[in-house]
Amino acid sequence: MRERVAIVGSGPTAIYALQELLECSKALEIVIFERCGVAGKGTPYQREINDPAMLSNIPSIEIPELPTCLDKWLRQQPDDYLDSLDIVRSKISDRTFYPRVVIGDFFRAQFETLIQNSTSSKHVVVVHENCLVSDIKPAGDRFEIMLGHSAILANAEFDYVVIATGHSFPSEPESSPGFFEAPWPATALECIPSGNIGILGTSLSAIDALVTISTKFGAFTRNGVGELEFHANQEGSSLNIVMMSRKGLLPEADFFFPIPYDQPKVCTQAAVDERVALGSSGLLDDLFDLFREEISASDPDYAQSIGLDALDVDTFAAAYYGVRNQVDPFEWAAANLSEATSNYQKKHTIAWRYAILITHEIIESAVGSLNADDLARFNRSFKSIFADDYATVPHLSIERLLALHRAGFIEIKATGDKAEITREGLDRGAVVTVDGQPLHFDTFINATGQKTLSARELPFPSLVEKGLISEARTLTPRGNQRRTGGIDVDEQCRPLVAGIQPVRRLYVPAVSYLLHKRPFVQGITSAAELGKVVAASIVSDAEKWTRRRRTRTLVSRSAAA
Repeated sequence: MRERVAIVGSGPTAIYALQELLECSKALEIVIFERCGVAGKGTPYQREINDPAMLSNIPSIEIPELPTCLDKWLRQQPDDYLDSLDIVRSKISDRTFYPRVVIGDFFRAQFETLIQNSTSSKHVVVVHENCLVSDIKPAGDRFEIMLGHSAILANAEFDYVVIATGHSFPSEPESSPGFFEAPWPATALECIPSGNIGILGTSLSAIDALVTISTKFGAFTRNGVGELEFHANQEGSSLNIVMMSRKGLLPEADFFFPIPYDQPKVCTQAAVDERVALGSSGLLDDLFDLFREEISASDPDYAQSIGLDALDVDTFAAAYYGVRNQVDPFEWAAANLSEATSNYQKKHTIAWRYAILITHEIIESAVGSLNADDLARFNRSFKSIFADDYATVPHLSIERLLALHRAGFIEIKATGDKAEITREGLDRGAVVTVDGQPLHFDTFINATGQKTLSARELPFPSLVEKGLISEARTLTPRGNQRRTGGIDVDEQCRPLVAGIQPVRRLYVPAVSYLLHKRPFVQGITSAAELGKVVAASIVSDAEKWTRRRRTRTLVSRSAAA
């Protein structure tokens, strides 16, 4: 009898889980539920959600193994497909960044290949598109999948359930006229009129919104010397866009580094694990000591230039941003782009940048062990330097920002920590008050990315009502517990009851519920890791029961003889 596995969602996490599940020696029936019309792409890469001008920030070389790698798949595509997305066949490479919709098409192709391969195996894979799962109900030691208000499947019970819903954004982003809670779907931004437009955020998500808007009101072209320019159309002549963030900084350009990662010299996984085993008291400061030693060993000149020896976990961020905070963000962006371009040509790696990059996941592995006070300290400043380092953006994204700035259509504003946003009494848009100065926007877009969601926001009420999923809590130094958002899961992504007991056969590798303790979990590499971890747990459990049944059968036959 086949074990039945339900996967809710069909993005990268589900695809990598499916790839691993198909290796199981036990025959499985895998049923995948996708609320969108096309399965196998994932929300960040769906055509209906993204404008073709929106870029991804992961190249082929960084995408974990699938049946075909991205650059090879692109070379197999017809000319009309490449031409429609301005991809030059001769320039396809494993380090080039491509539009988000290309990544979606690629994942769909890999998804289809995996399903085709399953037809010649002992497994059965069923995909339901345009299918919204409304609830997941415990049914003894199994789970019942509910669609709409009732279970309409012929057989709705499953032995294992994987909630791989990935990113969660509002289905109706424009919550009031001219006020957008998110920049997706991109089609929602097509109705925006020209005028004063405020975009909260300066990361790639915010740049996505910026590019979508700007291509409605003009076009990017290259001049005779290859410099990117922006030319507004008649409707765009009154366009004025203000991008806002706490520091008022732009992300830096993608930098060259070796792949796969080199191993750290000091801040190794073993060293961090050893320290975590000693307990949470003083953990964050000890982690910073390991990190500081890593930076010093990797790039002594940089360490000396920022006075690293005198810094601690609470002051490092100020030194890290240092001179950058004192320079006009567009001047810095131009200089940084020039440096990054040159380093790519020379295949030169900036040692201190790389040291931060190769330690960010190692440091993240200890975040779940921090007490509540240290978690707050980590989130206040130290976390941002890792995000700034690994969330660099494609060079074309920086070129577009600079082109818009030279054309006079964009500026950057630092909001600090006390900016106020209001839409009360307004017919449209919002007012952002910074240092007592009101900024009026005809259109306001919150493009700060995925927020941490809590248990009460899980769209499967029975799991919450039955206590299988509950609000995450973190211990304080005094031994009390404090809510810190999200839900707690064990190392296999199984939700923890009361923060202790894992729920068997239920898995929640959905990033929006994990960000509170895994702040860097957004991205394809993390999706691959989560998918593989979940699948490995299911395979181990399924094969374990198969071995037990086989052993019992042999014992029974021996006794009968």
